[in-house]
Amino acid sequence: MRLPISYNGNYVIEFESLTVHGREAAGGYGLTLLMRGNRKPCQSKIVIFDISLSVSLTDSIRPLLVSIPSSGRLIKCHDFPGSEQIVFETVLNREQVNALEEYRQEKDLKLNLGLRALVASGDELLPSFDSVLISIPREQWLDALKNAGCRNTLLFEVPLPATSSDETALFSKAQEFIETGHYQDAVMQCRRIVERIESTRGDKQASALANKTAHSRERSGMSSIERLLSLREQLKNICHLGAHGTEEFTRSQAKAVLGMTMALLAEPTVGFAAGQELVKEHD
Repeated sequence: MRLPISYNGNYVIEFESLTVHGREAAGGYGLTLLMRGNRKPCQSKIVIFDISLSVSLTDSIRPLLVSIPSSGRLIKCHDFPGSEQIVFETVLNREQVNALEEYRQEKDLKLNLGLRALVASGDELLPSFDSVLISIPREQWLDALKNAGCRNTLLFEVPLPATSSDETALFSKAQEFIETGHYQDAVMQCRRIVERIESTRGDKQASALANKTAHSRERSGMSSIERLLSLREQLKNICHLGAHGTEEFTRSQAKAVLGMTMALLAEPTVGFAAGQELVKEHD
């Protein structure tokens, strides 16, 4: 990465690296973008201010953040070189994060950065602008989202047993597999969740029987609970492909399976027992 601030065609500061950090924020996900670089020696007094960063997807047509002001008011340059760093802080909402994740898939996050500033020397004031394509490593981006509380965002309220965190761990692991591109493993986690519910409820045979009835002439007389049990059995059959099928699941399919698993098991008649503590799950 090389992203400069220039004056009269000469680089005054050249930033060479960017790291992203996350922190929790009210109503969204806080991100801190830290850029580090080197300051060139200046023969005359130069002051840089009104520094801002724009962020868009790599085609630069779809903006994400039009202008993020820097946390530092200004930078004074000297006749000797030195290191320089600058911080930009922003808050993304859920829709923005979801759009980024759909764009990123399981890969590194590639973005277009635009750096603007005003550079003053004596009575002269000139604008500076430059842009660069960068790639944020997948693990760094996922750590930032995690620290920002993104994976604690409520999507469904699933009643889990108050004395056990096993089901929560399975849901969390399935989401982690999707984020890192292991879609088959995510689907297998969903099967384990369904099997855990069957064991807890003791209705595995009832589910198999309901599914058999659903494919027979007697299906018209099935109750709503029997139909939901049949749906749960069908979901388990889909998840079975995660371990024994030859087909590969896509990201969107794995997300669909996880969403169906959470939605279906939130229903007390076929999922977690009613009357238990509600545990907030991530998206």
